[in-house]
Amino acid sequence: MAQQGSFKSPSRMVPLGGGASSSGAVIGSKSREQGLGGIDFERRNFLGKIVGGIGAAVAVSTLYPVIKYIIPPTITSKSVNELVVGKASEVPEKSGKIFQFNKDKVIVVNDNGKLTACSAVCTHLGCLVHWDNDKNILSCPCHGARYKQTGEIISGPQPLPLPVFKAKIVGEDLIIAKA
Repeated sequence: MAQQGSFKSPSRMVPLGGGASSSGAVIGSKSREQGLGGIDFERRNFLGKIVGGIGAAVAVSTLYPVIKYIIPPTITSKSVNELVVGKASEVPEKSGKIFQFNKDKVIVVNDNGKLTACSAVCTHLGCLVHWDNDKNILSCPCHGARYKQTGEIISGPQPLPLPVFKAKIVGEDLIIAKA
């Protein structure tokens, strides 16, 4: 049996306020269709645009790092054959100092006025070597590789000697050049 309730069917409803019609027009103004001038303000379209915008933002923020990782960076620095890396006074006697030369790290050793330069990167696993003044050798702290001042192998697990560079003093400037 159907329940009889206070359900109001459209045929029994009376217009509100006496002057407003059920078409949605407000008294003294234009109807909705005329007043909006063709703009579509449907809720679904609006929400669809918001969700699409958020989805696009998430997609861009996810894909950008992936694309930056895949595409290699452009090389902007130009390699030179000779470069002033500092002052000669930065490398006192019986010591060594690491300088940046192009993309390489080069250690310059001043052994009683005799300058030698070679790569500061160990050929075993890429650790930086340092000058051991007591033994007059270049040594790698990672796995015990030892090199002569000229980059030749003394002992250790390294497969190759250190690449050699030229070092000279002009005036007060310390200049490193490719060998």
